[in-house]
Amino acid sequence: MADAKRYFREHLSVGDYYSEGQHVSGHWFGKSAAELGLSGVTGVDEFVRLCENRHPQTGEQLTLRQNTTPMGTDASGEEHQAANRRVFYDFTFSPPKSVSIAALAGDDTRIAQAHDRAIVEALKQLESFAATRVRKNGQCADRATGNIVAAVFRHDTSRALDPHLHSHCILFNATYDAVEKQWKALQNHDMLVAQKFVENVYYQELTRELVKFGYQIENKPRGDFEIKSVSLELIEKFSKRHRQIDEKTRELLAREPEKAQGNVAAIRENIAHKERPPKVRDMALSQLQTMWDGQMTTAERRSLRNLAVAEKQMVHASATVAEKAVAWAEEHVFERRSVLQEHELWRHALEHARGENIQLADIQAVTRQRDYIRDGGKVTSREHLEREWEIVARPKMAVVVAMRSLLIAGPAIASWMMNNAMRSTGS
Repeated sequence: MADAKRYFREHLSVGDYYSEGQHVSGHWFGKSAAELGLSGVTGVDEFVRLCENRHPQTGEQLTLRQNTTPMGTDASGEEHQAANRRVFYDFTFSPPKSVSIAALAGDDTRIAQAHDRAIVEALKQLESFAATRVRKNGQCADRATGNIVAAVFRHDTSRALDPHLHSHCILFNATYDAVEKQWKALQNHDMLVAQKFVENVYYQELTRELVKFGYQIENKPRGDFEIKSVSLELIEKFSKRHRQIDEKTRELLAREPEKAQGNVAAIRENIAHKERPPKVRDMALSQLQTMWDGQMTTAERRSLRNLAVAEKQMVHASATVAEKAVAWAEEHVFERRSVLQEHELWRHALEHARGENIQLADIQAVTRQRDYIRDGGKVTSREHLEREWEIVARPKMAVVVAMRSLLIAGPAIASWMMNNAMRSTGS
């Protein structure tokens, strides 16, 4: 709890440098936020009350589980305090480095505003995956709630003071269960599963506006994109914090080589949080821009000024663009798996159409017309299911495959498999 309060005062509200006494203003987001009477700028008092699991207006306890610190025992046998309630989750969105360079070193204020709008669209999708746990009357399941209470803080530098546009989206551990008519802890499992889809909603909304501003984008094999004509040398020059983390990771793995077999990404993330340089006080963005300008060559400064041509009128892409994007996604995803979450199709379709003037709704309109077999959020195509059935439909295996589908894919898809099994076995 103390860390949560400190996180607001020392990180969220001041960013990675102190801007001459100015503070970063967070903004409330979410259906639950509105239900709790929260809107506009995030105040510290309301933030702290939510951290303490209290209603931000009345101060009453919000969810059933209260903040306590029971005593626990670690592997060495020593006693220590262990919090039994998560306070909040921090989902962070950031564009590729070239976008931060154009926005901040290039002083194009339109990009930061487009970033904010893209964050809103992405969070709307993230909110749709909110759920809570149901542990009553022998039930052990999750129930969709579709509402969150969040505070969004936009920062503009890394701790190494490089241009780094990013937003921390603080999701408090509370959601309203309309069935039980009470506030409960947030179950974030489906949100984490859908994280790549949500990220691609953010990317698509941002790139649509970048193209409108006159920038050219280039999609990368790793799944993101960069602004064309921002050189790799300039990106590397303004990635000092990334290099610091890389170096610390190499040093750790050299000392403890057995950890190289584990989750290196998690190791890097831990180093990023634990080994931060101190914040720099009393610097304005104008001073940072002067510092960034001094790090660039004359050619790099000229190239940055010439990145965006005149803003252009955008014409909404035809339905054919969305159709082709979905067809590509189907071919790309279904060749590896016969059953998947529908948002995975949306994610890959958005990635394929990135930079086109279409939105998620255009992609969803196409998939709604598809003759998928649906089960909750999962889908499969009849063509792929029939092809898979031809491979496995031997009399002794048919029922086994159908039962396995029930466990993995869900009852609707398993029903299709069971009907084929019965026809194959004559039972």
